[in-house]
Amino acid sequence: MRGLHWFRNDLRLDDNRSLSALAERVDEWLPVFVFDPELLGRSPRALPRTRFLIDCLERLRADLEAQGIPMQILSGQPEVVLPQLARDAKASLVSWNAAPTPLGERRDARVDAALRRAGAEPLVLRDHTVFGPDEIRTRTGGRYVVYTPYRNAWWEAWERGPRGASGRSRLPARAIAGFDRRPEIDLPREGASAPEAPGLPGASAGPDGPAAASLPRGGEKEARLRLTTFLGEAAADYAALRDRPDRDGTSRLSPHLRFGTISVRRCFSEALSAARAEPRAKAGIRKWLDELVWREFYHAVLAHSPHVLTRSFRPEYDALAWRDDDAGFEAWKEGRTGYPFVDAGMRQLRATGWMHNRARMVVASFLTKDLLIDWRRGERHFFDALVDGDPASNNGGWQWSASTGTDAQPYFRIFNPVSQGERFDPEGGYVRRWIPELGDLPAKRIHAPWIKGEPPRGYPLPIVDHDFARKRALDAYKAASASKA
Repeated sequence: MRGLHWFRNDLRLDDNRSLSALAERVDEWLPVFVFDPELLGRSPRALPRTRFLIDCLERLRADLEAQGIPMQILSGQPEVVLPQLARDAKASLVSWNAAPTPLGERRDARVDAALRRAGAEPLVLRDHTVFGPDEIRTRTGGRYVVYTPYRNAWWEAWERGPRGASGRSRLPARAIAGFDRRPEIDLPREGASAPEAPGLPGASAGPDGPAAASLPRGGEKEARLRLTTFLGEAAADYAALRDRPDRDGTSRLSPHLRFGTISVRRCFSEALSAARAEPRAKAGIRKWLDELVWREFYHAVLAHSPHVLTRSFRPEYDALAWRDDDAGFEAWKEGRTGYPFVDAGMRQLRATGWMHNRARMVVASFLTKDLLIDWRRGERHFFDALVDGDPASNNGGWQWSASTGTDAQPYFRIFNPVSQGERFDPEGGYVRRWIPELGDLPAKRIHAPWIKGEPPRGYPLPIVDHDFARKRALDAYKAASASKA
């Protein structure tokens, strides 16, 4: 029997649920990846996420070729490309892991129908999260809209039936003969200066995007190494240092989880084993795993409430009077707001395609509360700029910061960009790294350089007064809440 495995956001051979299921039923197979223009996006500028994806694909292709398996890398609409490949290869089974987004689900339904018309059977399993969105329910069968009780229920489900990594997927015995041709889309060999794919968005770096050298290395081996290093070093102090952007205290695994170069089950299995082996690390590791449960929570929210991609989860805040402030939005994007902690975060994003989570919360609060600019504009910019741009987590984080979402930060809690910097970057190391024009300032001035003298030449004054902006935001949110009544 012959089969195809359609790789998407599961770019690994280890602990791949649908690939393992395929191997149990077929003797010959082909791996395939389809560049779908609808999902890649329509921006002509190089997207870091696309470039990271291409790097991951190249490394997966190399791993497969080392085993004599030619990976088919195609372009076009999957509902057209996959049935044709199945016919050409005489494959009767096509496996893939279920899409975690509404757009992906609609695409998968089209592919499913097209394959059945072509006489091929789809084999689809859920793989992107440990538990599916309908598996964690309240005692009355409802859905959770607050994280903490969801987390408690999630861990109870884990205790009842842990779902750790299953081990490296067993591959089918051999490749389908006659498909050792070059793929339609050429990818660079390892060692090339930058991943490129002719004709694809994100094929090369744009003038405002991160250089290829600043992007993280992709691939399954890199993901496993990063996990092992984190668990052996920074994880023990994660609870204490995770909010410090001046320290290397996080796992940096989010891009790998986004594209599935490592499974979230693998993360739980190895982390819990590390906690048992080193009791001192237990608290830090548990805190990190709780952050992965946040990821599961946001995926459940998106599955149950797909409207959050375009509207506020809390409908009263659809009435918020957002400001049209293009100049403020551009200053925020460029890291020139005059608030160093905010600007450091935005410059880190622009330079690397990644931003520390504490900085993400502060810059999102600044855009939505200090500038009173619609969270959807910030969400869209982050999704384009981030290597780890994930629809569920990105939306959940932005609606949390904007106080419009499930389990949102109450609207009256508005981050002060100066005190946040003083608390989480006390020596100013993070700011100095990303804003070199402030490099000579002492720590006591670096987060408010306009106080006790003019800011250094080349660095702007604040574009808004925080106290004024805070009152303006409170009035706007109160008015939106009152409109519901």
